[in-house]
Amino acid sequence: MQMPRSGHKPPRMPIDPDDALRIRRYALLLVARFPHLQSVSLQLLERDETFRELCEEYAACTEVIERLTDAPSDDAMRREFSALRLRVEGELLRYISDHGPTR
Repeated sequence: MQMPRSGHKPPRMPIDPDDALRIRRYALLLVARFPHLQSVSLQLLERDETFRELCEEYAACTEVIERLTDAPSDDAMRREFSALRLRVEGELLRYISDHGPTR
């Protein structure tokens, strides 16, 4: 068994078309919110399932907030989801800091 060389990247698993669409949607959301982290975000999206799950939570919160923005009677719910989205943003940033490529 050969040990991976330093800097060696593990092989990528093929991404199915549905996953590719979701990853693209997550990438657009992340780049819009964190343009300065575009490169590392895209790398993590490609290779890290846990990061994609965090992005899925972020996208879900964003979608709910967008729907609730059109319904003023749901202002309290919108505030709750906005607070949740901020917490998920914090988790995304921590994950990027802990697992992103080193320079």
